[in-house]
Amino acid sequence: MFKRRIGITQRVMKHTRYNEVMDCLDTHWTKLLTSMDMLLIPLPLMPPDFTPEMWKALKLDGLILSGGNTLVDFSDETDPPESLSPERDAYEKALLNAAISNEIPVFGVCRGLQLINIYFGGQLVRIKGHAGARHRLITEKNNASFLLPSEVNSFHDFAVPRRDLGDDLIALAHDAEGNVEAFCHTHHKILAIMWHPEREIPPFKSDRQLIKGHFGI
Repeated sequence: MFKRRIGITQRVMKHTRYNEVMDCLDTHWTKLLTSMDMLLIPLPLMPPDFTPEMWKALKLDGLILSGGNTLVDFSDETDPPESLSPERDAYEKALLNAAISNEIPVFGVCRGLQLINIYFGGQLVRIKGHAGARHRLITEKNNASFLLPSEVNSFHDFAVPRRDLGDDLIALAHDAEGNVEAFCHTHHKILAIMWHPEREIPPFKSDRQLIKGHFGI
């Protein structure tokens, strides 16, 4: 029996040859959440105005802001146009608004962490050498609440230096360069990580515990 209904956002893929725009989600997400007694509900891209009505209809217990797609406001000429989705950016901000208003837990992953940081007034910097790599994770000394892995995967081209962390966000871990790899919010139930838990096969025990604890299982 599923104990939680968790909505998850999806990568937007554009196939210009066929004039198609598609929502895409790694099936490993479904396997990961199902193994923890959570029903994963992929959220289709839609205009932000529909968000409140959709939220009522789905009766979500939690929200995951997933990875993929560079945030348009931080893109440059090196980013292929098909990798950008201003519609997704606006939609996810509306979803974050709804989750906060309804006091629903939010879990951000990679791009999701970046979007949450921007939402709370933070900034991003473009970096190199972090896509398709692994690195050590350094837990903050004041983090006594969250058990985190000691090494994580890395698939991002943007980072959050400590000085650019958003308002009311608390760093939980960083990389060797001092970039924030995980944070939580001081009073909203918001937790975000820069690595991809769904891409670890088998999943890390610490990631499973982190997700289950955040969604109250």
